[in-house]
Amino acid sequence: MALGSSRSPEEPPEERPLLSPQTRIRMTTLGAARCPNLAGREGVVIGMGRYRSTVRVMFDGFRSATSLHSTYIEPVAREEGSSSRDHR
Repeated sequence: MALGSSRSPEEPPEERPLLSPQTRIRMTTLGAARCPNLAGREGVVIGMGRYRSTVRVMFDGFRSATSLHSTYIEPVAREEGSSSRDHR
C-alpha cells in the first residue's frame, strides 16, 4: 500500500473492466455528473493516460483525445447483428 493511501489493507482492489485500446465506451452516470459537456457521448479508448487511473479517449466527432478518470467511462454493450457501418 502506498504512503498516504486511505485504503485499508483488507479492502479488495477496485474491480473495473480492463479498457484496452479500440474498446468502444460511453460516459457513466458519475462521468456525466462530473463532466456535463461530455454526457451522452460515445467514443473509443486510444490508450492509457499518464496516471494509472486515467484513460485516453477519442470521442466521436472530436479532433483530439481527452483524458478521463477510468470511473467516468464504461464499455458499450454491442448489439448482436449490428455494426458501426449501420449507423447513418
